Amino acid sequence: MLKKLFLHNKFAGAPINTVEFFDIFWLCWKAVGVRFGAKKWYITLQDIMVNIFVTIFLPLHLTMGLFLVPKLADAFKNLAATITSVACSIKHYFFRYKLPKIRELQLLLKQLDERIVAQDERDYYNGTLRTNMRNIMIAFCCTYAGDAIVAAIDVLYKNERELMYPAWFPFDWSANIFTYYVAVSYQIISATIQIMQNLPNDTFAPIALCAISGHAHLLAMRVAKVGYDESKTLVENERELNECIEDHKKLLRIFDLLQDIFWYTQLVQFSTVALSICLTVVCLLYFVENFLGYIYYMVYLTAIMMELFPACYFGSQMSEELEALPYAIFKCNWVSQRKSFKQNLRVFTELALKPLTLTAGGIIDIHLTSFVATCKMAYSIYTVLLNMK
Repeated sequence: MLKKLFLHNKFAGAPINTVEFFDIFWLCWKAVGVRFGAKKWYITLQDIMVNIFVTIFLPLHLTMGLFLVPKLADAFKNLAATITSVACSIKHYFFRYKLPKIRELQLLLKQLDERIVAQDERDYYNGTLRTNMRNIMIAFCCTYAGDAIVAAIDVLYKNERELMYPAWFPFDWSANIFTYYVAVSYQIISATIQIMQNLPNDTFAPIALCAISGHAHLLAMRVAKVGYDESKTLVENERELNECIEDHKKLLRIFDLLQDIFWYTQLVQFSTVALSICLTVVCLLYFVENFLGYIYYMVYLTAIMMELFPACYFGSQMSEELEALPYAIFKCNWVSQRKSFKQNLRVFTELALKPLTLTAGGIIDIHLTSFVATCKMAYSIYTVLLNMK
């Protein structure tokens, strides 16, 4: 009770704006040179440079270096970084192609935000939905920033000259101190930029799924109250029901947009996470030589898990909220309403009964069961490697 009162006082009269949690998404895209509308020449130049020297060359020089490393430990360390880097670059281009659809999705969310008027709906938004989305952003930013910082510290504080990741360079990086620092600086800077590319791509899925599940819950609250306000006429009750039906249509349109956006991006995610988890655990258990190395691989493993778990969790929550909608429809005071109201209610119920689950490539459900299956696959790969010694 005290918590609800605190939230009511804190956010009383504050505008509802789900889209504000996508601000970091667009900020990171701008930081790497991707912007909508007319571009100035230096922004275009920045975009070209980032694409050539980071998005393309970073995974390329890691892949080529995989065939040059002399030690097994370096091979495992390189392979884990290579898989992650290649996946980041592929997701970057897939998301870049879908940016107009993300803009459309945000416009629909703004329209749904305008429907949050009742105090109990505002309390749910400020107390649950807003908190969840804020926690998602904090968790991702802290994990990814920590990964970049620990990786840089680990390579800079080593006694011997070593790269952050074993890789190929078009020059002999070990020839002298200058070439060494050039190579290490490139890897630190390019890895940081790729993290900035990957952050919006990985945060978009859980933020969007959290938003749609929250709005589905708010719609259920809204439709369950229809017909109980004695001050409203039957015509007004029917109009209120029709507005809820329009909200449901917007949710279905958002679902279709998300399915289109996630079709390839999440397929890449599921395809690489299991192997990345396995290789990271192998490096952590068998090839780490110092305390900073343990910290790095623990943070790195957490970052890999973060790429998949929040999206699967809120994907499950979204499906549950949409499945609960038909029960909320029957909670409304439909018995004493007009015939046209009841006809619209039946159509609404039939539309809401359709099960909705997002998939990656039409193959893998974005659901907690898929996350568990991915972890099991990682363990299976790990046991195969152990048997191969």
